[in-house]
Amino acid sequence: MKSPETDGGRAKVLAAALRTWTTVDNDPEPPIARLEIRYPPNWAFASTNAITARQQARLLAFLRDDLAENRPGYSTPERAAAIIHGLITEHAAAGRTRITTADLAEAAPRIGRSRTWIAAHITDLIDGGVLRETRRPDTFHIN
Repeated sequence: MKSPETDGGRAKVLAAALRTWTTVDNDPEPPIARLEIRYPPNWAFASTNAITARQQARLLAFLRDDLAENRPGYSTPERAAAIIHGLITEHAAAGRTRITTADLAEAAPRIGRSRTWIAAHITDLIDGGVLRETRRPDTFHIN
């Protein structure tokens, strides 16, 4: 089984969310731009969705806010913990029952925390019952 990073699972989820958002957000204004949806792994064309000025402004504002909040210097320990929790939730939602230290450490540059901080946080997650140790080093069951 390929990981979401290699089979494009995350990109497919994002594309589906954008397609749904542009379809469900019934804005009566005329479209001013188009979102071209492509699916990995070969990034073949899937669909084009027209968006209005309001939708475009909302999407750009969201992306700007997300980029600003994810600057490494911006991250607090609480925000870093929330991002780690989100990664665990993503893995569980994808049907995985285990997660590795490496899976969580890939977030280090994004959250502005060291791998050492992440390792200490994993201990907190085990103590809190979110994760459970396995017989394999650096591999944990998701509770």
